[in-house]
Amino acid sequence: MKRITVLVCCLVLTLSIVAGLAGCANGLGVAGQNVDPGKPSHPTESAPLPIEPASYKLTPDTFDENLLQYIASVTEGSYMVSPLSFRYALGLLLAGASGDTKTELISALGVASEEEWEAVCLAFNDLAVVYADSATRELEQFRMWKKQGVVSPDDPEPSRALQVANSVWKRKDIPADFTAGYRDKIENCYAAEYFAFTRENAVKKINTWADEKTKGLIPELLPADYDTSDLAVVLMNALYYKNSWKEPFPEHLTEDGDFTLEDGAVITKSFMKNEERFVYYEDEATQLVVIPMKDGVYMAYVLGSTENLGDKLAGAKETKVRVTVPKIDLETSFDDGELVSFLKACGVNLAFDPRLADFSVMLEHQVWVDDIIQKTRLKTDETGVEAAAVTAIMIRETSVIEDPEQSKVFTADRPFSFYIYTTVNDVTHMMFAGKIVD
Repeated sequence: MKRITVLVCCLVLTLSIVAGLAGCANGLGVAGQNVDPGKPSHPTESAPLPIEPASYKLTPDTFDENLLQYIASVTEGSYMVSPLSFRYALGLLLAGASGDTKTELISALGVASEEEWEAVCLAFNDLAVVYADSATRELEQFRMWKKQGVVSPDDPEPSRALQVANSVWKRKDIPADFTAGYRDKIENCYAAEYFAFTRENAVKKINTWADEKTKGLIPELLPADYDTSDLAVVLMNALYYKNSWKEPFPEHLTEDGDFTLEDGAVITKSFMKNEERFVYYEDEATQLVVIPMKDGVYMAYVLGSTENLGDKLAGAKETKVRVTVPKIDLETSFDDGELVSFLKACGVNLAFDPRLADFSVMLEHQVWVDDIIQKTRLKTDETGVEAAAVTAIMIRETSVIEDPEQSKVFTADRPFSFYIYTTVNDVTHMMFAGKIVD
């Protein structure tokens, strides 16, 4: 069992639920289409995305559900994982697989074809582009209002971001290059960048990329002593998200309080409080509340059982709720073979076999998957949430083998689960998920 480190006792995740557009994007999380998101109705409101927001309902696919269940079974303490970042990295791997290696991957991913897997990832690309365009326009509008005196000079600038970055790396001294077919696929559908590394600079270069793409939230993916002796290829995804609560938690209500651990021990956390109309559900086994963020983004807090969560969210209703949730500053590392073990449990074996792995669509050089690493970071406060994930698939060459209304009350003062997700074209993308127990 793996112990996950919680940096500071803190809390609330937020979930993105916005319907998007399908198709390949030429850039992820950068200003894209010339779409006018419209003028905000008030200087403090963000411009709405030029797409219809989906509901707060959660419908994770089989891959996401299996991953969350597996991670929960092998992890002790608080943790967070990004199924979406893992999904993108696996897309880069699947694009280079062939033969039975590819068949095993497709089966484990729970899709009928590589195209179906790509479609799920690609729909999110367009959302990132539109989201970035909306955020840029909001910032420009705010600065114009500040010049006109519509907003106070002391008001902070709006800061929203949803960015996806993909990259593929190859060791310089390997004579074979990525095939033209592989390059075309991941450039057109994943907007992947290409980089070269040496055994000596691999760790520094990979960590620098992770640091830049996560705005400093994940400055180090690999330890300084990571073995790069026969490292041939690295496939990477970075996911960065920042947004504000639709209604900020009043700072003057924040105060320290007791949080009861699973063993009954009590520790102190900093709790945020608010009382508004929120989507809410409760039964004998579960209590949940959904906190909205700007641009159709939601965060679900769940006390008790998370079984049949989609059905329970479908039955949730908007009502007045007095919410108390702790702040969070959580960092999680899956760097001890957990994600490799998950894929093997799903039936993926050939990809990890130095002699039998077939990634000939990627590279005319015998390579195999040795390691999969993911690091995530989450920070929340009264204003909103900032979260990031980096996933790296480490591929080695085959050489050496190794009011009048009664308010409901939701108080997350005991272990709870959280989910950050967004829906695009009726498909849920699980961006981040986890559990707080200490």
